[in-house]
Amino acid sequence: MIKAVKDGLISIAMRAMLRIVCTALVFAAGTGHAQMSLLPPACASLTGPALDKCVRDITVEQMVPRLEAVEPPPPDPSKTQNCNQVLRADQTFCIGRNEIILHCKSAARNTDFMGCFTKYIPNVAKPALANCALEPSDRRGECAARNRHYGACLDEPLSYFLCVGNQSRLPERMLKP
Repeated sequence: MIKAVKDGLISIAMRAMLRIVCTALVFAAGTGHAQMSLLPPACASLTGPALDKCVRDITVEQMVPRLEAVEPPPPDPSKTQNCNQVLRADQTFCIGRNEIILHCKSAARNTDFMGCFTKYIPNVAKPALANCALEPSDRRGECAARNRHYGACLDEPLSYFLCVGNQSRLPERMLKP
């Protein structure tokens, strides 16, 4: 009886060992195939020293980066403006304009942004001449330039801040159709 138990245990151990060996062989065969598939087509049929020489002689093409000048996109006049960064004389107009832009950009409410914007913008108080004495000393030059050009910029309220910032000249890219 002890011999039968002993033979049974040996049989179980042999089966477990056989499973481990088979699994290892299957795994090794799979990785060997994967390594062979990495060979360049010119070296696929070679073995031994010829394969070694073929693989060593292959030179990898070096990619040379080409830098091309990319023109930045034109400024978007329908962007909201940070009203804390504009002159005091423009803050009320800035807040009203931002509210209209946000309302009109809501696709659920409006499909025609420009139609919506032109409908509501007349209700916003237009900015007047700024009192540059109230501005900080580092912004007085900006204020004086704004006062010289703001009248021409009021004709196009959507791009008012771009116009004032560029001293009544809209960027060339915005003027192209």
